[in-house]
Amino acid sequence: MWFVPVAICSVGDWSQEGKLHMTYDVEKEAVSIWAEGSRLAAVMMHPRGTDGSRPGILLCHGWGGLKEHLIQLYAETFVAAGYACLVFDYRGWGESDGRLISTANTPSLTTAGEVVLPVRVLREVVDPLDQIADIRACLAYLASEPGVDPERIGLWGSSYGGGHVTFVAGTDPRIKALVAQIGGYGHPRENWYRDLAYQRMADKARARIDPPVPQGVDTSPGLRGTPDLARQFGHSPLLGAEGIRAPSLFIDAEFEEYNEAALQGGAAYEIVKANGVTCDRITFPCTHYQVYDKHLVPARQAALDWFENHL
Repeated sequence: MWFVPVAICSVGDWSQEGKLHMTYDVEKEAVSIWAEGSRLAAVMMHPRGTDGSRPGILLCHGWGGLKEHLIQLYAETFVAAGYACLVFDYRGWGESDGRLISTANTPSLTTAGEVVLPVRVLREVVDPLDQIADIRACLAYLASEPGVDPERIGLWGSSYGGGHVTFVAGTDPRIKALVAQIGGYGHPRENWYRDLAYQRMADKARARIDPPVPQGVDTSPGLRGTPDLARQFGHSPLLGAEGIRAPSLFIDAEFEEYNEAALQGGAAYEIVKANGVTCDRITFPCTHYQVYDKHLVPARQAALDWFENHL
């Protein structure tokens, strides 16, 4: 486990519309979390001076976003309000280990035990199955953190991570409150996408491409990294939404440019609502990234209010 000395910073008064909350100094500690053999870089954050157990919030970025962004814009504010928070980098992004894959000349691995092998480190690949596994590992870490009440765990996710947290909340009863912001809840449904995904599955299975997810072959306009289409195909957070029983808030951009309406938060909201679960949806008159700046304060406040009411 790697760590750095605890850092302490003070967060000022972030209240809006005359709503005041007690504020705490923020303690930060860099920690390692293991997800299926990959070491994830994370930061565990606590409010200084609180007694007993407190609720915890796991924050999950989108696509290949980094933990530093979430610390500055969201986590410090949540911790100042009395929550323990955990932020992390997905495997292959930021300070987290990349995925290890065998090279073409790797011998057959038919005997258990330790071996020395040449490997390739794969980085900046967008694989929702790996990312969800990373979220589950971080959830296990947060729920077992001293000073955190495992019965009061909240999950917050944004962009691609908004879909991830929706899926996890629908499949893990430890989640007691959910906030999914400008989420992506699936992938294109047209035949071209299906056919391309099938092709990538065959390419990987037959080792026709090397490495298995070559950088720049498949891209998403304006986004860094390479989507693993073979792993993205069939990934549907809306299926996970069917199992959600925790109070859920969906925050969306009215002029969302990355997802069609059927794959936005409104679709997830309707599923959760139909199951009789406490839920709400807020939309801001903006495009995707403006939720992070122009509408940051009200979106963040809405999330904090949701956690205060349901954790």
